[in-house]
Amino acid sequence: MKATFTDYVKHLMKIKTISEPTFLKDFEQESQQLHELKKLSRESPANKRTLIERDLLLLKHGIEGEAKVYYELKNSFIPMLCLHDIRIPYKDYYAQFDFVIITNKLIYILETKKLSGDIEVNGDGDFIRIIKNKHGNIIKKEGMYSPISQSERQVNILREVLLREELIKTLPIKSAVIIANPKSIINKTYSPNRIKEKLYKHDQIGQLLKTEMAKEKDRDILEKQQFNIARFLMEKHEPLKIDYAAKYAVHNIELIPEVELASAVDTIELDSKEKDIYAMLKAYRLETSRKGNLKPYWVFTNSELDEIVERRPRNIADLIAIKGFGETKAAKYGAAILEIVNK
Repeated sequence: MKATFTDYVKHLMKIKTISEPTFLKDFEQESQQLHELKKLSRESPANKRTLIERDLLLLKHGIEGEAKVYYELKNSFIPMLCLHDIRIPYKDYYAQFDFVIITNKLIYILETKKLSGDIEVNGDGDFIRIIKNKHGNIIKKEGMYSPISQSERQVNILREVLLREELIKTLPIKSAVIIANPKSIINKTYSPNRIKEKLYKHDQIGQLLKTEMAKEKDRDILEKQQFNIARFLMEKHEPLKIDYAAKYAVHNIELIPEVELASAVDTIELDSKEKDIYAMLKAYRLETSRKGNLKPYWVFTNSELDEIVERRPRNIADLIAIKGFGETKAAKYGAAILEIVNK
């Protein structure tokens, strides 16, 4: 009989085992989604391949960033339990965590970003991405959604879930945003302290965790509690499954039998309707930015626009699930966006 994850955890709990970084849900360089997209790209007609290759590149980019974080965690020599890519149901949508670190002092959530260009955070806490050419000259500046707000929301969700299950009482839960592009320069000189304390390069992870654990020197939870938290998150984990053949309207290509379409992702057909939604959303963005004297990307960026059209959010919860949309932004623009998408 094949041992289950629960059996494995019960076995580990019988002895003192956490003497080094221990991944109970390990990092996978060749993920299921990557495998499916590669296969689809090879077998799709040329007119469909451009969109597939774009998503494939973005997925590879993200995996490369997470691989750097994984390496730093594995070589930190810190006794802790680690979970990679956890996705749990929360109210009407899902909460996704890149890395959950469970130590005997605290829980840490790490949100990984592998961004091109340099990152600057001003005194108001606004994130600005700076793109330079090969000569070092600035060719583009663009605002981006604060990943700090996203990580803070993740902390609140995880705390609420674990408290509800009575798995923690006073155990601290903290978060950090990890920039995993070694070429990126982070300028947080003038940023608020709450952002300075949560924004790091990937090679600073080990020192960050050691420093935060040292602050909790009087706290020491049992290994059993650490394993119980990890086991709960593993059991609640629901991997994202996307019917890519349907998403790109590619027919007669069987990727993996019985792949289900996750509720947060809608089927996409590349037709005139999609073009209409693009056009209406762009018109709304332009009008809104002019009325508010804003840069258009502060309303939503082009990548966020792509996500809206691809996912076709039906409600505010679906919209917030899109990276770049927090509660404040959704409250400002969500009603109008949903009206356009759902017409």
